[in-house]
Amino acid sequence: MALLKIEDFHPDHGQACSGNGNIVNFDVYSDITNEKIGAVKNILADEHDGSFRYLIVDLGFWIFGKQVLLPIGRSRIDYSQQRIYTKGLTKEQAENLPEFSEELKIDHDYEERVRTGYRDSASFDPIYTVDPLGNPIAPTVPYGPMALNEVAALSVPHTDERTIHIPESRNPPFDRNTYRYENDPSLYEINEKDHPSLKSYSQRLAESRIHRRKS
Repeated sequence: MALLKIEDFHPDHGQACSGNGNIVNFDVYSDITNEKIGAVKNILADEHDGSFRYLIVDLGFWIFGKQVLLPIGRSRIDYSQQRIYTKGLTKEQAENLPEFSEELKIDHDYEERVRTGYRDSASFDPIYTVDPLGNPIAPTVPYGPMALNEVAALSVPHTDERTIHIPESRNPPFDRNTYRYENDPSLYEINEKDHPSLKSYSQRLAESRIHRRKS
């Protein structure tokens, strides 16, 4: 399904927003380091139903002219500070994401490169160690898969047979013919806690676009 910038999806998107909703120009910060990563330059919406899929983030003076995509589900909105906080993404990791440009063709292969960058940036499959009684102890700090393995290797003797081994990655394979955004909620789900008013805003844009086409 094609993705459109918000002004291409709905030229009057600003007027369709009453109250909170429009987050273009909000600053983007890491929720891990609280470092500024960049600013929201635009939003990419699903041409079919107007669902917001990505924020286009301009990295600004960190890397001159580079833009990257932030899946909407990996964001948290703070309207009071006009900020977007990334979930589990640092400034350094953002700099290493695939670049986005206006001329770029956004196809499945490119999106999968973007998704892989985020799946690798934070572990959803932590490695557990055990206490003297054999009870699992979960790590409390978010690490990427490789970092988790390094921490486990340094903190747990190799001869300790009580260590529970978890594979480095459990990311399921994604097929271009069967992939659906709704089946990847950690990247694309919008919820009221992290995205207050955003879902209703996208729905208003979609409804207004249908009305414009009929009139």
